[in-house]
Amino acid sequence: MSTIEKASAPAVPISKALVSNGLLFISGQIGSAGGQLVTSSFEDEVKQVFTNIETILQEYELTFSHIVSVTVYLTDMRYFDELNAVYQTYFADRYPTRTCIAVAGLPKQARVELTTIASLELKAS
Repeated sequence: MSTIEKASAPAVPISKALVSNGLLFISGQIGSAGGQLVTSSFEDEVKQVFTNIETILQEYELTFSHIVSVTVYLTDMRYFDELNAVYQTYFADRYPTRTCIAVAGLPKQARVELTTIASLELKAS
């Protein structure tokens, strides 16, 4: 197993990412930029989540096409359609498996958090 070193250090005792058995496990990402939650709009918050995920993927020379599974945590299911509108723009050719869970709260009052698993061996499309 290896941990990511180049991404900014997390504010809590977790690894941002770990590699095991050909898979990259990325810890839950919220729409935080520079330590501050993006609050201009839900769409912008979701885009920042994907930017954070992309930054970690790039450390391993991976893209969104390597992602095989996503777990979405939403504080309100009313955001579901708006989430999907942004989500589909990041997965053009093949959607990963996905689970969406409603939760009572997230760190920093975030409205959305995504955890992802990427395959190191999957060929990018």
